[in-house]
Amino acid sequence: MNALIATYIAWIIAQTGFAPPAHPPIHFATSAEMAVLSGAPENSGLEFQALYSREQGAIYLPHEWQPVNLRQKSALLHELVHHVQRANNVEAPCVAAHERQAYDLQMKWLREQGVEDPYSLIGTNELTIYMVSVCRDGS
Repeated sequence: MNALIATYIAWIIAQTGFAPPAHPPIHFATSAEMAVLSGAPENSGLEFQALYSREQGAIYLPHEWQPVNLRQKSALLHELVHHVQRANNVEAPCVAAHERQAYDLQMKWLREQGVEDPYSLIGTNELTIYMVSVCRDGS
């Protein structure tokens, strides 16, 4: 896992020019545990591919996470973008705004892996990404 994280951080740094951070702690958790950590209700029905805790500077992956699964690897890369953002004190108008860069880099990485439609692979679309990236109520 350390080699994979190092590779992803190096790729993120090459794309952004940010300074490389120390590796974050990686924890494995259930979807319900990740929902609680995210602030969502435990029975929200959300299926978390991964989660970054800004407070802890840690990444949470589902127990079923497999390093050979491209979708799951891209979720790790996405959360590592948040870790790099945090370590570099990247400012944004709100916490949600950090999602845009993370999704843009995730899509770019997936395309570099030969995925023609990365939105389909990760089960999202541009509108959804916009909605999770937009600032609401000053948060």
